[in-house]
Amino acid sequence: MGVVSAADPDFPEALSRTRAGLARRLPRRLEVPGYRRAAVLVALLDRAGGPTVLFTRRAAALPHHGGEISFPGGGLAAGESPEDGALREAEEEVGLPRGSAEVLGRLDDLVSVARFLVTPVVAAVARPPAAFAGDPGEVEEPFELPLRRLLDPALRRATPWDPALLPSDVVAEVRRSNLRPEDVDPATGHWLVWSFHADETRVVWGLTGRVLAELIARAF
Repeated sequence: MGVVSAADPDFPEALSRTRAGLARRLPRRLEVPGYRRAAVLVALLDRAGGPTVLFTRRAAALPHHGGEISFPGGGLAAGESPEDGALREAEEEVGLPRGSAEVLGRLDDLVSVARFLVTPVVAAVARPPAAFAGDPGEVEEPFELPLRRLLDPALRRATPWDPALLPSDVVAEVRRSNLRPEDVDPATGHWLVWSFHADETRVVWGLTGRVLAELIARAF
């Protein structure tokens, strides 16, 4: 058996490292009055060319983050767990059978600028469908990006972004809940926004980029 590169793991190695990374500590749970709970599915897929990560481009007409790139996900129903909600949304949005996904754990809760409290749920899909079909009311395009390219530091950027256009209460909550001190420029107050340029026509950034950056930091 050949040596698996840390920068180009095969699916079993990616699965092993993700399990270990998630097991190192419990995920942070947040409670924010007035914010609706939501969950997203961070799915690692086993493909012949190497593991991939599943994303969607949201339909342009959606009221929140229309046209942006995200993980499958959405608001939770009353009494629904983040795991059940993330799997349900992935099935509804892109046709990923919920029984095909093995839940590995959660990442830290984050707040979104649309006043959602988001729980990222990480899952492995050993036998993914050959292709995904997006719900036209919610998804413009489902697509996958190779994990090896998302792990390439040359394709990752942190860009200062001015939060001044956001409501002040949202700025305060995002800064308190999501950002580390090193994510804020003390001179300007601008935030560092992570972006992944594995495909320049499908740049992963914003909250989705922050979730991806945490997964990579924890597991890879």
